[in-house]
Amino acid sequence: MKTVLVTGASRGLGLELARQYVHKTKDGDYGPPAWRVVVCVRGDPPHDTLYDELRQGHEGCTSFVIITLDVACSDAFNSNFRNALKSIGRIDVLINNAGVCIGRECAVGNVDYAAWTRSFNTNVMGSMRVLEHCLPHLAPDATVVNISGRMGSIGRVLSGLGASSATTQDVVYRTTKAALNMMTVCAAAEMRTNPKTKSVKVIAVDPGWMNTDMGSRGGTIKAPLEPRESAAGIVALIESLTPEDSGKFLNWRGEEMPW
Repeated sequence: MKTVLVTGASRGLGLELARQYVHKTKDGDYGPPAWRVVVCVRGDPPHDTLYDELRQGHEGCTSFVIITLDVACSDAFNSNFRNALKSIGRIDVLINNAGVCIGRECAVGNVDYAAWTRSFNTNVMGSMRVLEHCLPHLAPDATVVNISGRMGSIGRVLSGLGASSATTQDVVYRTTKAALNMMTVCAAAEMRTNPKTKSVKVIAVDPGWMNTDMGSRGGTIKAPLEPRESAAGIVALIESLTPEDSGKFLNWRGEEMPW
């Protein structure tokens, strides 16, 4: 049985990614589970249908593990977390999904530096903390997926595709995703030069503009893509990757994105 670890799995895309892997089986709809799913949530697991089903019918099930983890807090990566990773053993897929989108109305001349610092701590350093702690447990051919976004694309902003509204360029959120893209490339390059990790694939993925709390700006607008569709696309993308794809920035359909 392979193992996937998903951070930020309490709602939105992370929850749907966990759901996709929980319901994947070896032999069709009614076969045994193909994946052990490890989810990291910042607080108590949500009262979502997926978690409720697991509580009621899969108590003690070794194919589903919940870990409490705040990726923005260095102290959270303590002996309890390390021991949890040891008990899990090999990780075949790591999905760095945890992130925040705050300071949305910041523009040059009106930057919320506290929001910017918190965003970098979560979206960039949080992903690196997770990767560093999971590194000893990665399978030789593991896949690491950093959930980035089109808003982190410098090329899209330069070509005029980047403005999310007439009042903001989302400088706080955009810069964290651009930095996450660079972290992805650096990690991919380092993996490639190490004989032990040369077959590990590290990619950044744009999940699309989804109808989540983040994507809908708290329900004020309707995004065109449902998280379930994006999650299904990302799972299919992960299965199709080769070592040559490591270091790429792809969207949820598998198409290359401009840096």
